Amino acid sequence: MKGKSVTVERSAGAVLFRRRGGDILYLLLQYPQGHWSFPRGHIEGAETPIETVRREVKEEANISRVRFFPGYREKVHFRYQWPPKSADAESRLKFVVFYLGQVFESRVKISEEHKSFRWVPYDRALKMLRHKNMRVILEKAHAAIMRYRPQWKRGPAKNGS
Repeated sequence: MKGKSVTVERSAGAVLFRRRGGDILYLLLQYPQGHWSFPRGHIEGAETPIETVRREVKEEANISRVRFFPGYREKVHFRYQWPPKSADAESRLKFVVFYLGQVFESRVKISEEHKSFRWVPYDRALKMLRHKNMRVILEKAHAAIMRYRPQWKRGPAKNGS
């Protein structure tokens, strides 16, 4: 690999959840390669990461109303080859920042970028996520939700989000 350049990409994504009674369900999108993950996309131009997340969630799942948790911001990075399984594949290094957001609707309309979607409970989501770094992101998000959960009886936070 010596002498080949590596393309660096910056993206932003969201772990989205909704409540159904006392249950918490997470939104997973199925990518064309077959794996399941969270909505995410490239940061474009002068966008901030949170602006990217709002745009990507709207584009990929047609969800507009999301309440993001202040203080939850997790970062991952990984290498991959593009195009996959190509003799001329280019090495890429992707940095992704993830936010945690509560959704208030169950309807999802996926973009052509994805094959399917599912709202699933935590244990099932962990099994569906192929990549370890995405499972770690989910574990941290779930822990943050569990810390916040007792406040639900008093209603949503009055922080304007």
